[in-house]
Amino acid sequence: MPTDYKSADFSQLYRQYKHGAGVDDLVRLNYVVGVGEDLKFFPNLDAHIDSLSLGCTILSERLRYLEVRRAEVDKLIKRIGLTGDLDELVEVHRRLNVVAIELYLKGVGVMEIHSLITGFRHQLTRRVVAIISVKLAPQPCEFAWLNMGSDGRREQTFFTDQDNALVYKIDGAPEIDVYFENFANEVVAALNKVGFKLCSGKIMPSNPDWRGSLGGWRRKLEDIFHDQSQNNLLRVIILMDIACSAGSEVIGQRLIDKVHLMIKNNFGALMVMARSAVMSNVALTMFKKFRLEKSVEHKGKFNVKLFGWAPLIMTARVFALKYGYADTNTVSRIKHLESQNHFDAELSCDLQEAYRVLANAKMVSQVEAIVSGQEYDYYLDPNALSREAQEELKRALSSVEALQKLAYNSFFGGGGM
Repeated sequence: MPTDYKSADFSQLYRQYKHGAGVDDLVRLNYVVGVGEDLKFFPNLDAHIDSLSLGCTILSERLRYLEVRRAEVDKLIKRIGLTGDLDELVEVHRRLNVVAIELYLKGVGVMEIHSLITGFRHQLTRRVVAIISVKLAPQPCEFAWLNMGSDGRREQTFFTDQDNALVYKIDGAPEIDVYFENFANEVVAALNKVGFKLCSGKIMPSNPDWRGSLGGWRRKLEDIFHDQSQNNLLRVIILMDIACSAGSEVIGQRLIDKVHLMIKNNFGALMVMARSAVMSNVALTMFKKFRLEKSVEHKGKFNVKLFGWAPLIMTARVFALKYGYADTNTVSRIKHLESQNHFDAELSCDLQEAYRVLANAKMVSQVEAIVSGQEYDYYLDPNALSREAQEELKRALSSVEALQKLAYNSFFGGGGM
């Protein structure tokens, strides 16, 4: 499995990273050429490299390093589109994952890592779908393979699993339903082999809940929104981050548009999601200390996903849905809400920084699990961080609380719809 990392591959780099050998190129660029305060992070590796070229000879060594790694990534991604061999895709995925971690430990920022990993995993997914499409050709009708979760939000990190859906055009034809059941099973198995682990919650098209014709999906959605059980609420939340990955973009967009129309027309479902978002705890006490686990297994730690990252994502999502913004990426949602004057500039800046800090904490905990040879479980020991990093993390969690308070006032305290 390409995400079964070897600790020895990263131990030395991680020690350097922990001892402050990481590089902050934005700080260096500001010192050399003054790129300005508006640039808070590089959105992707290409923008990082382009900016370093402004630094002249002082940053030339760093620029050469990143250009070499970018060329290596490009070469590996090119291999994806040229092979029909799943075993080769396993090796390419493994190598790309290693490069991503090495770049992170060498100071490449979390937004760049998101962009890099999401990009090559989308390429891998499209190639796997294409290989199975050839194997099971001809397809009886147009279809779309869709991503959800962190993949749908373009926020992938070093570990991944499958969160997918399948939609196809023709309704009411049993033989076509059987074809796409087989197709889904084949793609899910191939993705698992290539390094996308099976979803423990079975959010995969091999599960009939996550595949169907356009007509079948319309009926599923009507049932889901009619019966707002806890399980159906979870399905709605998952669908809010859906994006087309492979196949017909037209068919995929028809399903995405239907999902957004259903949430627009179901005020109650949006309110339930908003309540869930604002009631999600963050890992801070009322005295602004970390709220830590007391159980033996995780004593002195907290789940950075459940009590930090997720509340931010959930609350930004419900605001985006409230104001009809369709993009799924969390930082894009925050920036759009600022551009429409729903968030002021200070809050937007704080939330973007909070996202960066919490995503970084998640990535740090993933690398720590890799280096220690332990299974990754989202738990982070804040006392293992520097004093400065702890304060940064507390500020991020405080910003999430501020967003939740704003959401409460907007949805339940007279802020209006």
